[in-house]
Amino acid sequence: DCTSSECVKHYYIVQSHHDYCPEADIPQEVEDGFHDYDETCAACKIKRLFTDDAPACPVPNCEDNSGNEAYVSLIDNGCLSDCSSDTCRDHFFMLRSVHDSCEHDVLSRASEEGLHDMEVPCVSQICNQAEGADNQLVCDDHSGHDHGDGAFEWAGVFKVNDSTHKWSMQKVDGAYADPTMRLVLFSTDSIIEETIHSLEGSAETLIEGGSCMIIEDKGSMSPVTAAGSCFELHVGSGDDSMFTIDTSGISGLVVYAQHVPIEFERDQHYFKDSSGTDIEPIAQEGGGGHGHGEHGEKDGSSGATAITATGTGVLLGSLMMVV
Repeated sequence: DCTSSECVKHYYIVQSHHDYCPEADIPQEVEDGFHDYDETCAACKIKRLFTDDAPACPVPNCEDNSGNEAYVSLIDNGCLSDCSSDTCRDHFFMLRSVHDSCEHDVLSRASEEGLHDMEVPCVSQICNQAEGADNQLVCDDHSGHDHGDGAFEWAGVFKVNDSTHKWSMQKVDGAYADPTMRLVLFSTDSIIEETIHSLEGSAETLIEGGSCMIIEDKGSMSPVTAAGSCFELHVGSGDDSMFTIDTSGISGLVVYAQHVPIEFERDQHYFKDSSGTDIEPIAQEGGGGHGHGEHGEKDGSSGATAITATGTGVLLGSLMMVV
């Protein structure tokens, strides 16, 4: 289970180093062990370090087997011992391009790990991703099931067993990520990921409509029904804004958020019960980001999160990386 804010934070830190930094700066066990988490953790996209005067990487085809074939060709041509030829360069560029631009399951595990082996002899073979000079350390956290271009950026389903719950928005680095945020709430007895998918159409209609109830700081969101309700949260003047959700009589809550909730986390979780206990989603889709106390900078145009790949120590399962 990689859905908690701590798992998301540590996974993104490791991924930011894996995707951005030169191979020589990343321990081999982290390079290889990182892929153990590909199936359980939701990835974001960070472009590799841009190198002036380097050629552009080839455009990858994520629908065929060209990346795996490039790895086989690298082995067959002895590139693990000497990667200086044009043949080795071209195959390495293709493998690199597919690895960096396609979903992780396009490459086999052997090709994923083999790339890192090839990075040593092919260290001088460098190409740049398209638009790699722009926003290299901005984490596109809408990989996978993409809500970035839709009405909401994030969705989650929660098990609730209290009559009221608290939704918080905090200033980060002295400012709110946004002064307002629309939420669409549904009550449900089906507390599974599929419920998020089944209600998406209704959520989009509600969040884009003109019937969202405005809720000021310290206000209450009610009613929460199976048909769905839209609320527009307005932050207050203080560092923290708190909103109550009336959850009496319901066992499950589905939330669709205009912005990623953890963009508004400074030192506390965004969703708690009335006693202050953190409530984590059973399933979620859309943006991940940073956990408590380690927030990046929000990119003004995309709502993405900037992750700095320097000076970080991170523990991810059995992996420790200090760079």
